[in-house]
Amino acid sequence: MLQHLLNTTARPRPPLELDGVFGAATERAVRDYQQSRGLGVDGVVGAKTWQSLGINGAALPRTPSVATSLTGTPTRSVPIPSIRNLPSGNAPTGRRGSTPAAPQSATARPAPATRPTPHRSAQLEPPGSTIGAPWMRVALAEKGVSEVAGRAHNPRIIEYHATTTLAAKSDEVAWCASFVNWCLEQAGIRGIRSARAADWGKFGVALSEPRYGCIVHIYRTPRGVDGATGSSSGNHVAFFVGQTATHIQLLGGNQSNQVKVSSYPLKQYTVKAMRWPEGR
Repeated sequence: MLQHLLNTTARPRPPLELDGVFGAATERAVRDYQQSRGLGVDGVVGAKTWQSLGINGAALPRTPSVATSLTGTPTRSVPIPSIRNLPSGNAPTGRRGSTPAAPQSATARPAPATRPTPHRSAQLEPPGSTIGAPWMRVALAEKGVSEVAGRAHNPRIIEYHATTTLAAKSDEVAWCASFVNWCLEQAGIRGIRSARAADWGKFGVALSEPRYGCIVHIYRTPRGVDGATGSSSGNHVAFFVGQTATHIQLLGGNQSNQVKVSSYPLKQYTVKAMRWPEGR
């Protein structure tokens, strides 16, 4: 997640490989980023650096675990988003503006000087999932990005908005469609640059059956602002993850004010469209 955030936030953008290894190149990129943002330049990714990258509250990673390279050498590894433990059967909850408490430790430290052979993380790209939907690698890495309480606005969410014609400057503006457009563009796929969720019902080509990573437009009869989707129109758009007989699981933005996987009851939400990028 750190490597992805540096690639998409730092200026100039470092060409880091998303290998999950905190090696020399990643540490250099961290130091350069800290210097450019006026942070303490120590190469250690603590709470202030994470927050500058748009990760706040409970989304702050804990002290990194020890990963093992293909050669068996233990190395320090930054936590990488996983889709192994997806929520199931729980309707999304949460109130706008709430900020979870941060864990006690949120520090990522660099690896020893000797860097092991880089390797792909099985957690980042499970076989048969993100391989066919490269934008899901991007979306998974954004999990935990959330709105900021008070008058401040998360710069990461503003960056999502900037890829749309609306280009909103507030994280209080519904941002589910902006998140979808941003993820597609980061994967080199042209979106529709619309911040309206309903517009995505006409994106690309229609699917008769759900496919992992497809763009799903759902609708619920509006009763004010829906706390689960941040929508006042009843429309919401996100990426398909899975489904049960009673619920559909979606990974998206503005889901209880953050990027997360949520489970929506099909008795309350109607699936209006399932779309796939044309030519993919």
